[in-house]
Amino acid sequence: MLHRFTFVRAARWIFALCCWLVAAQAQAEPAFVTIEGDLKSIAWWVLADFHPFTTEVRGLPVREIRKNWCKATEFRKDLIPRELLFEGGTDAMAAANMSFAVEGRFDGTAPKQVALVGVFEECTGQKGRFILILDQSAEGKPKIRFVNAVRTDHQFGALQKGDDNSIVAWACMECDNFAVLKWDRKKRKFDWRPGPAEQ
Repeated sequence: MLHRFTFVRAARWIFALCCWLVAAQAQAEPAFVTIEGDLKSIAWWVLADFHPFTTEVRGLPVREIRKNWCKATEFRKDLIPRELLFEGGTDAMAAANMSFAVEGRFDGTAPKQVALVGVFEECTGQKGRFILILDQSAEGKPKIRFVNAVRTDHQFGALQKGDDNSIVAWACMECDNFAVLKWDRKKRKFDWRPGPAEQ
């Protein structure tokens, strides 16, 4: 009886220690988004610093996307504090018809693709924003169709579906800093279109 009591007590102690270690590790990891600066005078997406924490994006190991990446995290609304996304009670992204991921048949073929944005961290510690287009597969992992990665201190990005099956990539929410990505039938690949100033 004494042996059983000692075992139960030891098991409880080990369980409590494990819970404490998990909680301590969770507190030690930084939030996905940190803000440094005055939100009253500068937009949150300008001040935001994103901290990738995953080693897969939609089931793809980050090293298969780019060999020099150690982490990459897709932007998702549930990872960003609600008070930033719903400033003043309004979903500014939805109001601007922007999203972190858009689906479509961007190359005109039957399989659907998903275009998404996120933040990556190279194994050297440098961070940036990425845009990824994947063929969606009912079975197995998705196939990479396009990757664009830019090292930058301002990693925010958002997407819109263009009128002509294009993908509009934004680096902000209330500005004219965007680029248009479209399937080029002659080159048989996704390519950037010239912007209005370049035409």
